[in-house]
Amino acid sequence: MRNAETISWIFLALAIASQDSPVNFISISQIADGINHSIPNEKEMQSSLTWLNNNKLIVKTGKKYSLTEIGKEIFSETQSETKTLLRMWKRLATKIELKLQV
Repeated sequence: MRNAETISWIFLALAIASQDSPVNFISISQIADGINHSIPNEKEMQSSLTWLNNNKLIVKTGKKYSLTEIGKEIFSETQSETKTLLRMWKRLATKIELKLQV
């Protein structure tokens, strides 16, 4: 899986899991498994969460994560484009790929 695909997978899982309140590693992992039928490994989770945090798309408070306002905007925009999880994941990957190229 490409970096952008992994990062967008974790971002999508976090966005879905944290709609009501910040979530922990386990909650993100469970949603990620539901999206991709695969449990993200430690490296995938850590590198993705670090990238998302460094790019101000998420915030970590203690041991929990949630979307920043920018992250919420990106997720909302993606949701308005499609309601299918796999298409949302693909669109997010495209957006993240563009950020990785900058």
